[in-house]
Amino acid sequence: MNGRIISINSGFYEVLLEDNSTVNVRCAGRLRNYRVDKSSDFQIRKNRYASKIETSNVKLSPKVGDYCEVDTDLITRIYPRKNSLIRPDVANIDQVLLVFAAKEPAFSYLLLDLFLVNILKQNIEPVIVISKIDKLTSEELFNLQSEMKYYEELGYKVFYVNSKKDYPQDLVNLLSVKTTIVAGQTGAGKSTLINAIIPGFTLKTAEISKALGRGKHTTRIASLYHFKNGFLGDTPGFSKLDLQDIKKDELKDYFVEFTKFKCKFKDCLHEETSKGCKVREEVGQQIKNSRYLNYLKMLEAIKKENK
Repeated sequence: MNGRIISINSGFYEVLLEDNSTVNVRCAGRLRNYRVDKSSDFQIRKNRYASKIETSNVKLSPKVGDYCEVDTDLITRIYPRKNSLIRPDVANIDQVLLVFAAKEPAFSYLLLDLFLVNILKQNIEPVIVISKIDKLTSEELFNLQSEMKYYEELGYKVFYVNSKKDYPQDLVNLLSVKTTIVAGQTGAGKSTLINAIIPGFTLKTAEISKALGRGKHTTRIASLYHFKNGFLGDTPGFSKLDLQDIKKDELKDYFVEFTKFKCKFKDCLHEETSKGCKVREEVGQQIKNSRYLNYLKMLEAIKKENK
């Protein structure tokens, strides 16, 4: 039987089978930390599993979102992935709703840019959702929307949601026939969003810690739920995030505005010391200064990691 892992808890894998029934199974020991040979070609059976994907010679473990084969009470095969994230730990995702609170916890542009870079690395579509705008004054909301206009001009979809009102229908319509996960800051209201979008659905939510200024973790594991002929997934929140397997010479490719400017130096990293760099010349002009500073912070982190 073929199916898809929709949650993992205490060594048990909940798998949604092709007949829409679910089973809770273990994973065959050889698959808990298995290798995929890059030279191998896999032809996945049946229409919605059909694909040939080049895989890497690395150790893998089953994730939420994986397509798999189930025999009796065991997962016996994990099919190749089209993409995979580490934080959140999910696979085969079409898009990510990046939920960031306008206030409580404080909005973090660095965390937003880290998420965007990691998601673009995996060829996943990001959608930015800014929650709790009802906590802002009119002036604060205007200032935030002015700052975020830069991201919209880069091509990112940005939605503003009020926790006391219905969610925009345009946002709900984006979820149709896709596998979407909700990710972002701890305490930003990810579970609240899912509760509001799926009629009659109830996920545990929590208050913000006033002393620490950040949210409490209510979602401990990633889970997928059937919605609009696709899947909607809740994931644990993060107040910190690392770059996931991104090399220093490719980081610039995930800052989409940089690609508009042809730098005459082929291997240029667009650093502050890069003389004659076209990208560097546009900082403060067509490139937002805060985005460039976040790029430099990430670049420095990658260099330290590789020392």
